[in-house]
Amino acid sequence: MEAQTSDAPKTKDTISLENEYFDKLKEKISIRTNFSGDVRSYQIQDSETSLELVPNSEYRLSLTIDYRFLGITLGFSPQFLPGNDDENLKGKTELSNFGLQFYFDKWLQRISYERIKGFYINNTGDFIENWQQGIDPYIQLSGLRTTTYAGNTAYKFNDNFSLPAINGYIHWQKKSAGSFIPSLDYNYINAELKDIGETDIKSNEINITLKPSYFYTFIYQHHWFLSVEISPGIGINFTKDKEINILSNTSTSGNSNGLHYVYDSTLLLGYNSNSLYGGAKYNVKNLSNFDKSEENFLQTENFFEFFIGYRFDAPKLIKKPFDWVEKKTGL
Repeated sequence: MEAQTSDAPKTKDTISLENEYFDKLKEKISIRTNFSGDVRSYQIQDSETSLELVPNSEYRLSLTIDYRFLGITLGFSPQFLPGNDDENLKGKTELSNFGLQFYFDKWLQRISYERIKGFYINNTGDFIENWQQGIDPYIQLSGLRTTTYAGNTAYKFNDNFSLPAINGYIHWQKKSAGSFIPSLDYNYINAELKDIGETDIKSNEINITLKPSYFYTFIYQHHWFLSVEISPGIGINFTKDKEINILSNTSTSGNSNGLHYVYDSTLLLGYNSNSLYGGAKYNVKNLSNFDKSEENFLQTENFFEFFIGYRFDAPKLIKKPFDWVEKKTGL
């Protein structure tokens, strides 16, 4: 009987589960809390001036649940966190975000939504003479709102490297491995500025970026891991701006297209076990236009993150619908 079992042909799923480089913790639900400074800021530059727009939400909390092929994230920025409660100087900001992740054998798909209302001008001292940081209030744009819909599609080449091991933490990378992982980023940003006088400003921007990324995860003494991501990229953006004069009920609009470049890198240090895991991550991401002669719109997302999570066996109530989806779709 033992000989027959060992000689039996192995299916694709069996081979995948037996990969000596990482374990698929298929029956485990992963739930974690994240504390981060992951807040988007913007910089508008031309040949004469620079405007740094920052929301008054230095830190955010988020809750993420991952199981098999699906991950769900809910985030918000509560005022009780240090750095989020200085409304007298920086004004009030409302922030919320929602994200989905889909894990496939070689593919990773992300979809996210983020809304921010209320910004301040970080370089207020460039516009107000004798302005004192920490004493005088910043120039506040309470009527500025941005809504961002974003997606990312990534494909890995090395079967021994696990993307879910460093994203949803539903895999456990047991041996060091890396992979070339090209990805496509795409987002739509809708911005609207009101309550600044006679004119309302609306802007719609689409960015599409191709990134030939490389990831590597180092494993130390089975439980500790250090993951590095390097993701330069190049892309194109399409922008449509509109200015509306409230008093005369007239408007002017303009379109612009351009090429941009992106530098995106991440350093992740963490600890793994069958149940408890956690770690810290630092990310640097900057997007800038190639053409410096025109008005240049930059997006910056430099942030740190601390997270702690727990894995537990999925109850039958959760397993059954996932089993049905996997059976029907072949995931």
